[in-house]
Amino acid sequence: MTILKIYQNFILRNLIVNALIYAIILACVYDEIKLDGHSWSYILCKIASGYFPCIIWITIFNIFIIKPFLFQKKFKTFIILLFVYWTSFYFFMNWFFPLAGLGDLKTLQILSLIINGTFFYFIHIVITKKVMQTDKDIMNFKSELSFLKQQLNPHFLLNAMNNLYGESLSEPDKLPDRILNLSDLLRYQIEATKKDFVFVGEEIDFIKKYMEYYRFRNERLLITQNYEGAFEDFEIPPLFFLPLVENAVKFSAEMPEPFIKLDLKLKCRNLTFTLKNNFLESGSRLSSTGIGIENLKRRLEVYGIKHEFTCKKEKGIFTVKLSIWNLPTVV
Repeated sequence: MTILKIYQNFILRNLIVNALIYAIILACVYDEIKLDGHSWSYILCKIASGYFPCIIWITIFNIFIIKPFLFQKKFKTFIILLFVYWTSFYFFMNWFFPLAGLGDLKTLQILSLIINGTFFYFIHIVITKKVMQTDKDIMNFKSELSFLKQQLNPHFLLNAMNNLYGESLSEPDKLPDRILNLSDLLRYQIEATKKDFVFVGEEIDFIKKYMEYYRFRNERLLITQNYEGAFEDFEIPPLFFLPLVENAVKFSAEMPEPFIKLDLKLKCRNLTFTLKNNFLESGSRLSSTGIGIENLKRRLEVYGIKHEFTCKKEKGIFTVKLSIWNLPTVV
């Protein structure tokens, strides 16, 4: 059980806090009582007889005065009740402590206990609100991440269907094999989007198959790939590279001699993905929806991944570079 779960558990939280405060009081007044030659059981009982009534007073103050009046900004009523509370508690201590044989204990120590108890309550309220807000943010991020993942399959499938339609007109005899290849790619996408992380090696295998799929369609396409690193030791969110590779394949296809250069290096949990492709600087019949790139950028933000993402167009060559730091390792 994590520390946060323990804290959120009302019984465990109060047992731990009260045990700590009780131990502090014991350390403060131990010598004061021990001088009379009393046993441990007597000392513990004496401290408990003074401590637990104070806890009841603190609880009443927190629940019936602070929460309904101070937190609701009813300041006038709160100040009046605060005065009544402190006055009543002071007279209670003067009456109860001598009656319980605790007359030698200093009133200041008990007042300190009340102040600390109230302070702990304020801290608890702040922490609880922070936890609730964090839980809400996590749920929102999970919902958004699920939506972003679901966008990937239709986006990829739309591009694939357009390509298959063109091939069905020009090379219908090759269509069955192409559909099988596409089926393998879609199968990985469906399985990968069910997970938060996949092996870097699995993503690389997917990218290689994706490249082969389009090289089969365009024999003029020249693809250069370079991979360096221990890819089976690290994980990455699924389908991070797909939108970048899709764009490279799409826009290079208009060139007489299309080429794509892919370089992926992984070293010491730091990954660098660089992709270059040529494109038609003017007269292009293609338009980019931007869905894939925007999806990738948002996923990087939602995952909270430390990264640097840059794009550059220069002399008919489009270069995109994605650097990611501190990749999660395989446990």
